[in-house]
Amino acid sequence: MSATMPGARAMNRTRAGLGAAHLAFPGLGGRLLLGGPFGDSARTVVRVLGARQIAQTAASWVRPTPAVLRLGAEVDALHCASMLVLAILSRRWRRPALASAAIAGMLARAGLAAAHDAAGFGGT
Repeated sequence: MSATMPGARAMNRTRAGLGAAHLAFPGLGGRLLLGGPFGDSARTVVRVLGARQIAQTAASWVRPTPAVLRLGAEVDALHCASMLVLAILSRRWRRPALASAAIAGMLARAGLAAAHDAAGFGGT
């Protein structure tokens, strides 16, 4: 079964693109947000985040039920919160953390909207 709701499809495409970019170009954020390269450990963290985005896309694509979409939104909200904490605690990582928090916050909101739409489509 594929995601049939327009909101879920758009969110999945966005998340898949983001995850693929994190996996393929893990140092890009460092150049764009820090003005210099990320170190090896930061690139590893970005790759892990990309893999999580791809896995989350797969889960919500295969089973776009309100419960799965809500769970994805909760994961995004937790990521957003953790990035806000990092932004408060670390001046060096503030810009990338705030960028990641903004993206995660938007994906969390999109996930909640997709879950609401899925419930209207007869999802459980």
